[in-house]
Amino acid sequence: MENKPSGGRFIAALLFFVTTAGIAILLLLTALVIWLSSVTGSFIASALIAGGFFAVLALLVYLFAIRDAVEQIRRQAETVYEVARAAQTGYEWLAGKVSLFLKLREELRKE
Repeated sequence: MENKPSGGRFIAALLFFVTTAGIAILLLLTALVIWLSSVTGSFIASALIAGGFFAVLALLVYLFAIRDAVEQIRRQAETVYEVARAAQTGYEWLAGKVSLFLKLREELRKE
């Protein structure tokens, strides 16, 4: 028989990987800022340079890779909203008709 790792072990390994990768990135960014501060002579300037670089990088990733997906999600959300609005309108129309019939039934029972 083939032994497959359980889903819990995979999740734990994945969480450990993501955590250690995040720590590694933070340490590398810290080293970059410290090195830039020794080059520029200002810790604030080096932090602004590194932050600005990553802000531009994030903007480029958004513009070239993520923007279309975000636009598609927005269109889908608008479609869901339109369907929900149509369902609400239909429900309100139907509730009005049922209410009218119930009132008529009550009036007919009184007579």
